[in-house]
Amino acid sequence: MSVRAAMAAERRGIVRALAIGVVVALSTAGLSLTSAWLIVRAWQRPAVLSLSVPMGLVQIFALAKAATRYAERTATHRVALSVMSRVRADLAREIEPLVPAGLGPRPGEVVELALNDVDRVESLLVAVAAPLAAGTVAALVVAVVLGLLVPLAGLALAVALLVALGAGPVSARLAARAEERRDAALAALAALVDDLVRDPAAVALGEGCASALARLDEHEDALDRARRTGAWVRALTTATLTATSGLAAAAIVALSAAARAGGHLGAALVAVPALGAIAALDLVGGAAGLTGWRADRASLVRLATLRDRPVPVVEPERPRGVVPGDLVARAVGVTGRLAPTDLTASTGVLALAGPSGSGKTTLGLVLAKFLDPDAGRLTLGGVDVADLTSTSVREVVGSVGDQPHVFATSLAGNLRLARPDARDGDLREVLERVGLADLLARPGGLDAPLGGASVGLSGGERARLGLARALLGARAALVVDEPTASLDEVSAERVRASLAAYGRDHAVVLISHRPEDLAAADRVVRLTPPPPLG
Repeated sequence: MSVRAAMAAERRGIVRALAIGVVVALSTAGLSLTSAWLIVRAWQRPAVLSLSVPMGLVQIFALAKAATRYAERTATHRVALSVMSRVRADLAREIEPLVPAGLGPRPGEVVELALNDVDRVESLLVAVAAPLAAGTVAALVVAVVLGLLVPLAGLALAVALLVALGAGPVSARLAARAEERRDAALAALAALVDDLVRDPAAVALGEGCASALARLDEHEDALDRARRTGAWVRALTTATLTATSGLAAAAIVALSAAARAGGHLGAALVAVPALGAIAALDLVGGAAGLTGWRADRASLVRLATLRDRPVPVVEPERPRGVVPGDLVARAVGVTGRLAPTDLTASTGVLALAGPSGSGKTTLGLVLAKFLDPDAGRLTLGGVDVADLTSTSVREVVGSVGDQPHVFATSLAGNLRLARPDARDGDLREVLERVGLADLLARPGGLDAPLGGASVGLSGGERARLGLARALLGARAALVVDEPTASLDEVSAERVRASLAAYGRDHAVVLISHRPEDLAAADRVVRLTPPPPLG
């Protein structure tokens, strides 16, 4: 569900929140108008009873503003949270079948970016869109009221409102250009660093160092210019809104004075148009928030494009029942990613070897049915995997990626995701098997919190925690991607021993670059890079 569709589903709530917001804005403006009337009228020192009307209006608007402000905040946040809950639920439904094969090489980063995009859109609705919409309606009402008092003052306020509201889109366009130049400068800097890392010898020889430094200075200057331009745009937008308010107030004061001199405006009302104009223009000050519209729009576009990503697995219309058994691949291939490959994963450790780009990780995704092959046939227990649901396959074939996720819960909670009924003794045993017994010595032991960003865990500990979770699940087959890549040799040897022990009764497919891992495997299948496309 898109943000627009979610907002359409919450149309009544949005109308209610905006209506309350308009009441709040009108109460704010009304308080300014009646306060000006009361102050000037009191300066004239009339009979106290003659002040009862302005005093009563001031009290009414003050109480209305206080009472409706809470209702407006509650209604706005309620509808924004409701809209975003619909978007988040739909986002989860869209992402779930894409993870991990359908989100590119870094699915975790894509998911995190999508969640940040949802939060940004929520902030846009609450902090910019709702106040600006309500304020604009109220400001137009104030312009009409001033037009009834002093026609030219109402016209002047209307012109000022057009300038203030027009400043938002103009500044947004200018800010977008500055951000594009900033992004281009950052991309150029990244490309330069990449060139230096790939070929450092070219920098050290001849004039390469001087040339690299010159390019670095050039890109940094471009980046500084873009940042300064963005800061100037924001500053000029604020200055424009402030100057517009001041000039409009000055002009309306002059018009009010002329109307007073001509006998068309009572003395007690002479300050009302000026303060009313200031209040009305303050209500549309949220237009300054549109300078970040490019980033907000980019968030909306990224959320929409997730919907267009092809699903990596097609579920069968009439699924068959899964039967644990050997994983057998015959000429299984993925265009541009995996050359046709044969293998049989039965009891023991089967290692997949080959240079980077040969498709080891891709084959691992195919074996766990995270990705459908373009060619060949894959069977599990003699049944074509194409006739099995992805869920049923993964109940038999476990998978551990090279960057396992650590959930925001306790150590025990992270492990029991694989087997909810596991006893504490089972958890301690599996941690010992992968060399993570030290985690039990931390305060809280099994109940120690880890955090969603794996707070307190190194990359190696994170990898072993993912492996421990998979071993505890005791699937008939297990695909493990680079479990020893970030480990020292002692820890890596313990992981190899754990996989060998698991392989006595289960099938283990080990993806690795380390010669020690390949030497410890029972069988090795070597992959070759697929032919280039086209």
